[in-house]
This record gives sequence, structure tokens and C-alpha cells, in this order.
Amino acid sequence: MEKKIFRSIIYGVIFCLFSLLGLYCFEKINKKNLIKKNILSFQNFCAFSINNNQNFCTKSLPKQPIIILFIHPECDFCIEEIKQLKESQVKFKNTSILLITSASLKQVIDFYSEQNLAQLNNVQLLLDKELKISNSFGINIIPSVFVYNTDKELIFSHKNEIKIETLIRYLSEK
Repeated sequence: MEKKIFRSIIYGVIFCLFSLLGLYCFEKINKKNLIKKNILSFQNFCAFSINNNQNFCTKSLPKQPIIILFIHPECDFCIEEIKQLKESQVKFKNTSILLITSASLKQVIDFYSEQNLAQLNNVQLLLDKELKISNSFGINIIPSVFVYNTDKELIFSHKNEIKIETLIRYLSEK
């Protein structure tokens, strides 16, 4: 009798563990699908802009392609991509570029100055301190880039380092 009860408890525990694992996988898949859906077409958001020390809302962006680049001031790849952006800025003159970071305010302000981002008219450096934007894009790798056409449809996304020539190629195919 004791063996039957013990076996029933073991089976019950195993069933519960598998049920929890299944629920976890289901939630993970749902979250991934929601992120995919969110990034397929550009979603408006607001964030604190280092450029002018006030909230910036993407609703105010002109109808032109948008590049969203998730960066961190301590990321060497990110710094290299910013350098390449500055060198190729003429090719991006009709493109809105949003640099988004979750670094500390001091780090971001220093980065803005060190990289001389004020010289780029079409670039906004946005602070995502609460990670709301990063989470909605499913960011887990820095740098990550998302390119949208004038109709705000995703035409390219990439996680990790990327050559600026690749972005230029996708923008020219719009």
C-alpha cells in the first residue's frame, strides 16, 4: 500500500514538472511571437533624448526610412558602427537614425560628447533606462539593428556587429 502511495506521489510530481515545463515553453513561444509581430511594422514609442534633454516620440519622425540601432557606450562594435555612420552620413541624410541605449545617464551623455553626435542632424540618442523599448524588440545582443522602409515595414534586422555598407544596401533597395 505504501509503495502505491509513494508511486502515485512520484508520478504526480513528475506530471507537475512536465506541466510546468510545457507552460514555460508555451509562454516563451508566445512572447517570441509577440516580439516578432511587434517588430514587423514600426511601433511608435517615446524615450528620453540626450540630444535635447527631453522626451522624444517617434510619431514626430518624418516619412522616411528608419534605422534603429541598440547600442551601449562601452561596446567597441557599437563605437565602430557610430564611426562608420558619421563617415557615411551623406548616404543617410534622408533616413532617421535612432540610437537606443540602456546605459547610465552619465555614460550616455559622455558618449554623446565623445562621439560628437551633435553633428548628425538625423540622429537621436535615446535612453531606455527601464528597458521597455529593448524588451519590445527582444534585445539580448548589443549591437542590434532594425531597418524600416518609408511605410514603416521591417526590411532588415540583425543582431551583432554589422557593416554600414549592408545598411546602405538595404536602404537603397527600398
